[in-house]
Amino acid sequence: MTGICLLGGLLSWRVLVVGLADYYAADQTPAAAASTLRWRPDAPEALRRRRQAFAQSAPAVAGPLLQASVWANPTNPRPYLALARVWAGAGRVPEAIALVEVADTLAPMSPPALAESAWFWFERGRPERGLERWSALLRNSPTSAGELYPRLLRLADMAAARPLFLPLLRQPPDWWEAFFVYAAAHAPRPETVTFLYEGRNRGGALPSAAEQRAYLNRLWKDSRWSEAYLAWLGGLDADAQRGLGQVYDGGFDLPITGVGFDWRIAKARGVTVETIDTYGSRGQALHLVFDGRGERFQHVSQPLYLEPGRYQLQGRVRTDGLSSRQGLIWAVRCQRPDAEPLGASESFSGKDDWQLFSFEFQVPQADCPLQWLRLEQDQSPGTVGEALGGGIWFDDLVISRRG
Repeated sequence: MTGICLLGGLLSWRVLVVGLADYYAADQTPAAAASTLRWRPDAPEALRRRRQAFAQSAPAVAGPLLQASVWANPTNPRPYLALARVWAGAGRVPEAIALVEVADTLAPMSPPALAESAWFWFERGRPERGLERWSALLRNSPTSAGELYPRLLRLADMAAARPLFLPLLRQPPDWWEAFFVYAAAHAPRPETVTFLYEGRNRGGALPSAAEQRAYLNRLWKDSRWSEAYLAWLGGLDADAQRGLGQVYDGGFDLPITGVGFDWRIAKARGVTVETIDTYGSRGQALHLVFDGRGERFQHVSQPLYLEPGRYQLQGRVRTDGLSSRQGLIWAVRCQRPDAEPLGASESFSGKDDWQLFSFEFQVPQADCPLQWLRLEQDQSPGTVGEALGGGIWFDDLVISRRG
């Protein structure tokens, strides 16, 4: 009976000691760590935090404390990593590397351990191992992207460091596309974005919509028109390639993406814009319906990539009670939508069946690498500003070279 009472007393004391140690361990301060160790000398986290307090001022004290922490809980990777830093600072690099390799084995998915391991490998001149740890960290802790994406981009922007990215480009991890979208928007140099885009192994698949949009937006921002046009062409599938021509999808039969050199349809108050089937048209046509209360219309456009020379635009139009003294026109301009037109169609209004229309324009030799075709409200001299009402249809837009 006495033995049972003694055992019960010892167990109660152990519970008290562990409870007090855990109480102090919950307080993330060096003083609390010291209190924890007074109650429980083998508390691993307290040993690790006390090491951090001594690491700068007393590395000779930190080392034994961390070793004790490792012995107390050999499955916890973080004391290994902390001790590795102490030993590396003391010149014991091979032993430090061995400790980090143990930690990497113990915690292949622990975000804190992955972050500490990555920095160790970068500091030791092993950036390929550091990138592996960062990649694992991004897989297991997506919120680390805010910190790691800028660092990855700085590394990718260094030409000498780009070979480090080849394994990631050959087998892109799950986080790669989101990183590329970030890089396309923030890279200091467009060459870095091109390297990341063109070097990616897609297994024969086309770029994703998000990836291509990010890349084209960057090339657009940098006025790299020929690269943008080729990248856009390279992202078209077999169905989309059916729309190729000097005007892309001039018959309005394909889904409108708003990407690259496809049609752009901006939202506008007081108008419905759609592509649907109608009589007198093979397939779909562009249809606009105005309610008489909208803003000045200029919201359907397409960028063109035409060589210098003379061209003719031809199409078909059907007016459906479009009422305004200020009808709609098609106009071609150089690069800026607000520049003087290179050419424009007649103004469309009223009500009529399908009719052909055409106009000619000249792309100059200089200062016009990109052009815009835009459907807009007529603003020629003598017209009166007023909202449009009624409907109109367009189909079969074609641009042909005239000389």
